[in-house]
Amino acid sequence: MRKDAVFVNAVCKAEEKNLLSYDALLRLSAATIDEAIKMLHDYGYNEGIMTESSFDIDRFISGQVRLLIDFIRQYSPTREAEDFLLARFLFNDIKAEYKRKRGASASKLYDSEWVKGISEGDYSVIGDIAEKLYKLDEKECSSGEIDLALTKAMYDYKLGRAKKSKSSLLVRYAKAEIDVVNLVTSIRAEKLHLSDREKEDLFIHGGNFSLGAEIPKQYERFDFDDLTKLETQSDNYLLEIASSRSGDMDSIGPMLGYTLCKFSEFKTVKMILVCIKSNARNAIQSRLRGLV
Repeated sequence: MRKDAVFVNAVCKAEEKNLLSYDALLRLSAATIDEAIKMLHDYGYNEGIMTESSFDIDRFISGQVRLLIDFIRQYSPTREAEDFLLARFLFNDIKAEYKRKRGASASKLYDSEWVKGISEGDYSVIGDIAEKLYKLDEKECSSGEIDLALTKAMYDYKLGRAKKSKSSLLVRYAKAEIDVVNLVTSIRAEKLHLSDREKEDLFIHGGNFSLGAEIPKQYERFDFDDLTKLETQSDNYLLEIASSRSGDMDSIGPMLGYTLCKFSEFKTVKMILVCIKSNARNAIQSRLRGLV
């Protein structure tokens, strides 16, 4: 039985208090890697005893993401909401396992169970997503082509689940997510001098504007001259939408807002740790600005 929305959202509001503040992120940014590990342990990132020599950033963050996945599974008020919130993790694992099947290098899995069998050609566990893999099986594909096909499939899947949920917030978020991906991709395409045909191949349908159409007014504030700023502004815009109904205890708003803020926190923490470990600390501030 699914949990009552008010109870779920009360849990999410309580968990929000544990999100890292901007000041905490600044303190983390100023630490050595050994100090950062200890600070994160104090902040609730509990992965046992670790030192700089034994610390693996990817494994560390993946462990935190798995805890978030478990939280979403435990507290999602509807199956459609759960599917929507878990889509980015599910499709990461589908891409990884399918690339292994095709002999390409792949990222680590968050949960091997939901893609079990894909590397052997058994797609039954992923239901209606299997159709996308059968189509990929019909042709030779590069790693980039697999990424693009499954990225498009993910956004189509999320929009479909959002509509099925009958949540106007999830539909709004899903469409905005497609928009910002298209905006960032279009800037990259311009910098690479791609042809109109190549741009069309990269475009994801289902958002609020068509390829070549005028950019909607809500995106005019974005800085299209600086790709790093554009990506940060895009993330912030999506978080604004996700948090826009965080006080509506009868909606998916509090859970959407909390889970996306938590995942954004993971990305920020990973960025800080990578910059500290690679002696690129001066790159942290520009990426931190505006995130919290």
